[in-house]
Amino acid sequence: MAADLGAAAVHTGITLWYRWPILVNAKASRRKRRDAAELDLMVSEKIEAARDGIVAGQAEAMRLASAAMTGKLRASEWPAASASIAHAALRPALRKVKSNAGRLRRRHLRKAMLNKLMWWR
Repeated sequence: MAADLGAAAVHTGITLWYRWPILVNAKASRRKRRDAAELDLMVSEKIEAARDGIVAGQAEAMRLASAAMTGKLRASEWPAASASIAHAALRPALRKVKSNAGRLRRRHLRKAMLNKLMWWR
């Protein structure tokens, strides 16, 4: 889980690097249509990741409770139970952070390539 959180920190930095200009100019009267779409996407992704995390964390807690009640969860596994629930709850957010960093990086590179190809404009 520590490695996943470390990777998420890197991906969050990449995501913020590309989204920072959009966030700074959010109050500008003439927002680009794509910037408005990106702002909407940011909010909806966070809500979706939170919802999926709640469901996954609850499912993991119920799985562990069921295993404990039936005797399938050994006493040596109890200390790791809370970390297992936390990891299950964080997994959707970590996955979304990674996909955002990749998507924004590709979009930025694509935009840079188009600008180089159309240098005469």
